[in-house]
Amino acid sequence: MIKFFIPNFDNNKPKRASYRFRAIIPLQGMRPGDSIIKNVNEATKGDIVVLAKKSTPKDLFALKEKGIKCVYDICDNRWRKYMSAEWIRDKIRPHNVICQNADALITTCESLQELIRKFIGRDSIIITDPVEAIREDPRIALKSRRYVNIFTYGNSKHFNKVFWNRLIDKFEEIGIEFKIIAMLDRSKKYKQMYQDEIRKGRLEIYEFDLTKQYELMKEADIVFLPIIVNSMGSMDDVKCKSPNRIIDAIYSGKPVITSHGIITWNVFRRFADFVGFARTPNYLSYATAFRYLINKPKEEIRKRIIEGQHYITANHSPEVIGKKWIDLENRIGRSGF
Repeated sequence: MIKFFIPNFDNNKPKRASYRFRAIIPLQGMRPGDSIIKNVNEATKGDIVVLAKKSTPKDLFALKEKGIKCVYDICDNRWRKYMSAEWIRDKIRPHNVICQNADALITTCESLQELIRKFIGRDSIIITDPVEAIREDPRIALKSRRYVNIFTYGNSKHFNKVFWNRLIDKFEEIGIEFKIIAMLDRSKKYKQMYQDEIRKGRLEIYEFDLTKQYELMKEADIVFLPIIVNSMGSMDDVKCKSPNRIIDAIYSGKPVITSHGIITWNVFRRFADFVGFARTPNYLSYATAFRYLINKPKEEIRKRIIEGQHYITANHSPEVIGKKWIDLENRIGRSGF
């Protein structure tokens, strides 16, 4: 059986996205015996244990002493260009020990697979993220609303790199009636930063809550997922990002506007509007893209979203991704892993 090891896991607080996309959701398409364990002592010989974030070398060696095979799931870039001595000591060195001693390495995409080869010298198995959202029928009413609800969500570091007041100014210049609704993991700072825009009813900011996220998604007319980095050195992080946000937005029946830069998002160019490159934000181009989308024929928007949903069902459903995890039982015996 496959056992996802999540240290001290609490199913009542599944806040960490990696635990949801790399364990909780795939299990929906897996076997009754596959499960999450919160202590390595819960694993038995014959299991394959997937070591999630916050696993330690001690966890790995405890499993190996019992003859239990374990694989390490790497779903973000730990080998950043600028690292403190503390980060290397506390994060990189233990991470590398697990990478070098696990029976196999699992990752999310080809870009991260290349980084693993570069820094560890091992190959890895790619298992992409599943869709989390419930599929919703697209309901396009952009022209009939008094204003357009624009929903943006994700990590606050992405929100921080957009000058939202500049975008709001551009919307007003070209005559778009709108409200931007944002959900992020640290909201207090940005509520203070954008208090004028909030007071004018142009912007709402919410602290992350998974249930609330999908409530806001349902109310949205357009989902906006701008990707911006400060330097080319940061592009490795962006290139390795999961497509889970754009997948969930399309599956929720929403038209999406985003930007180029994430390799795993490229396939969704058929189903969403991509505007500008991650290194060069252009607020007029963003605003123009919104106006263009608002004026598109409703059936054209709807058809595109439905095609995207079909693609997601075929490639990112919990059943499809769950089967890839089950296939580990055969794959980790191959040479090279």
